[in-house]
Amino acid sequence: MSLNAIDIEQSRERIGMTAKAMLSGECSYIEGVRTICGLLPGARIDQFAEPFVTLVAVDSETDAVPVGRFRELWHPDAKIKFEAKWNEAENYAKSVGEPACRAAIAWVERHPTYGS
Repeated sequence: MSLNAIDIEQSRERIGMTAKAMLSGECSYIEGVRTICGLLPGARIDQFAEPFVTLVAVDSETDAVPVGRFRELWHPDAKIKFEAKWNEAENYAKSVGEPACRAAIAWVERHPTYGS
């Protein structure tokens, strides 16, 4: 197995792990879709193929929402002002992303390596 094939396999495994973390509540859907979208090129997965295009769409629709350490950098007053919108975006991401996560997990389990 070449190093590139190993990288592809590891990226696909991380996609599955991230989707599982989203479903279990360990990871927010917005943060999770950003991680998965970042892994797609290295996993050699077409971002326009289902179920991944749905995750790409969620990422696009929620790209203005800060997550993780970036949210921590926001001024407390701004956090209060935008909290409702951010929560609404997370609810949208979950409602659309949940079925796509289940399908993504199934996809990477069926295709753990490139060409499988």
